[in-house]
Amino acid sequence: MRPRTLVFGIVSAVVGLSATVWLSRYGPWANQRPSAPHYLVSRLQEMKDGAARQAGASHAARDGASRRDPSVDERPAVADQEPLPRAVASDRVFEFGRMAIGERKTHRFRLKNEGPGSLTVARGPAECKCTISAVSVREIPPGGFADVELTWAPLEADPAFEKSAIIWTNDPKLSEIHFRIAGKVGRSLAVSPTTWHAGTVAEDHDGKAVGTIVSEIGKSFTILSVEPHDPNIKVSYKAMSEGALTRVGMLSGYEFTTTVSNRIPIGSFRSRLSILTTLEPKTPVEVDLTAVRPGPIRILSAGNAHWDPEKMLLNLGRFRHEIGIKTVLPACIYDMRGQLRMLGVSSSDSFVKLSLEPSPGSGTDAPQYVRFVFEVLPGSPPVNYFTQKPVHVTVQTNHPTLKKIDFDLQFVSM
Repeated sequence: MRPRTLVFGIVSAVVGLSATVWLSRYGPWANQRPSAPHYLVSRLQEMKDGAARQAGASHAARDGASRRDPSVDERPAVADQEPLPRAVASDRVFEFGRMAIGERKTHRFRLKNEGPGSLTVARGPAECKCTISAVSVREIPPGGFADVELTWAPLEADPAFEKSAIIWTNDPKLSEIHFRIAGKVGRSLAVSPTTWHAGTVAEDHDGKAVGTIVSEIGKSFTILSVEPHDPNIKVSYKAMSEGALTRVGMLSGYEFTTTVSNRIPIGSFRSRLSILTTLEPKTPVEVDLTAVRPGPIRILSAGNAHWDPEKMLLNLGRFRHEIGIKTVLPACIYDMRGQLRMLGVSSSDSFVKLSLEPSPGSGTDAPQYVRFVFEVLPGSPPVNYFTQKPVHVTVQTNHPTLKKIDFDLQFVSM
């Protein structure tokens, strides 16, 4: 059996091979050109794309060269034959001390050629656009020199300003020289704080704000004029002591005390002061001034809660919603004859209640002492009025001028 099987396999292989050869020669597709293998087509396309990219990069390089920074020269080739130059720059750092923001300064460094060959110099890149370099001559003969000029105009304050510019040479031992400037860039005039806030102006006292105008540059300056924009503002000022100036790192300055009269309108107050000095700029410094006059009411304290009189905001903190909370806010009422009464209350949260009661032992004479009682009822739903808008409570009263009092409440009931 095995010999017959072997013979049959050999015959089948010969027949199959002969058929393949015949079809390749005499089949209907015999005269058609065979297509290139798929991997060969892909490789050819990759080579074509690579050549296109290389050509694009060459164009980009040429375009970049045409757009070269005009403040940077072409770097000279380093000398490799005698006689050789020798670049000498004994002074490479200039300490300019203090200067104002936007002020423009210039300094000249000297670069000598102490070698027997000609020294070629060129402008290299600067560390920042605020620094520009220039050279007086490009070819320095033996024994000659060139002035390297650095000009800078910083645009922001910097307590440790330090920038450099590079000068290229053809000296094989010193082909790159860094010239550096260092100092402090400060404000000619600075207002602190940026807004002067006089606090709460009550019926029995005025508001007061204290601020300063100082200089990091001028060792002394004079206040030429102070002009309030509102007749209810009074201003006085005095020169700051050396100790006070040292603590804030300034050279000179004045402290201003601004008084805001209780005759300003009820509500938030905002005005300005125009202060002119002998320093730059020659235009007045504009200072914002704010205050708050809540009217004929003065909140005395808030117990364990936090009261913000400027925002009329009561912070009740955190508490369990099943238990609730109760806070008393004592207040002093002015210009009221007879007992202060609430005519109506509205609240943006139905679980927040407000009641009014006279303080123990107080009468109806002015000023009149009362207590506003805020209560978040037990069993109220948990809520976070720190992330949400505060609860707004409005009280209608029988006061002749204080017809309405608005409170805002913040709290988290867990």
